[in-house]
Amino acid sequence: MAKHYQGSSATVSTDQYSIAEIWSEGISKFFNRASVFRSLVTDVSSMVKSGADTVNFPEIGIISATAKSAGSDITYDATANTTTQLSLNKHYYTAKLFEDVLMLQSSFDVASHYQKMFGEALARQVDSDIWGELDGMNQTQALSADDTLTAAVFEATLATLGEQDVPYMDGECYMVVNPTLMADILNPSAGLGQYWMRADAAGGSGTMATGAVGKLYGINVFMSNTVSTAGSSSTVPGAIFHKSACVVAVQQDVTFRMEESIDALGVKTAASTIYGVKLIDDSDNIKGVRFLNVD
Repeated sequence: MAKHYQGSSATVSTDQYSIAEIWSEGISKFFNRASVFRSLVTDVSSMVKSGADTVNFPEIGIISATAKSAGSDITYDATANTTTQLSLNKHYYTAKLFEDVLMLQSSFDVASHYQKMFGEALARQVDSDIWGELDGMNQTQALSADDTLTAAVFEATLATLGEQDVPYMDGECYMVVNPTLMADILNPSAGLGQYWMRADAAGGSGTMATGAVGKLYGINVFMSNTVSTAGSSSTVPGAIFHKSACVVAVQQDVTFRMEESIDALGVKTAASTIYGVKLIDDSDNIKGVRFLNVD
């Protein structure tokens, strides 16, 4: 059949790489926006981009100063060091087969919808794995009632952090709680309501843009549905932790691929990421406190 135009048409086959790049940018945007925990822990991704499957983190024990006696040799400290290993063993993906792909790509709203779904799905998984590590911090603080934080309990938590030399006032200590506990904190009639400072109260929106809802005694407070609600005395409804309490290494950022499928008369798409997470907290190196429900 004769063509009634000059040149060649743009097809999925000829433009698949530019289309994939556009999708990848959109998915990455929603991934970064949806993730709560990644920016709150230590990110060592730059260490693994060139290739590795394990990262070793040496832990140097605290040593004490010794008085020097005149005429005697000094004694060298023999404190043993330990190592914590982060394994890059998490490979997750989202995938979907689209039929009539050209119609899909002509609709910005539909494309944005699926980019959002892909990005948020991967972000939820990364957050779940990071929280799965923080959920295992050694130091605990029982709440007086499920998903309820009183001023007395919060005061006790701050005392514990201080006694363990966790610098909760250095701007790199964070509090993440479930939605129910957040609602309790925001309750103006509750004990903590009078100490609450909105993230935008100082007139700027910088803190609000990071996802922090506000501050309690200088600690940025975040809410996440990844954190458990109610449950039993082993349920952790939130925690306060220093940025150094957990490390994340993303070896492959969110990558998008697409391929034409003749059999399905459509296009196969997949977004994936490779990473690892590890808790850096033990009984002699406390980095935070996790709350415990009581029932």
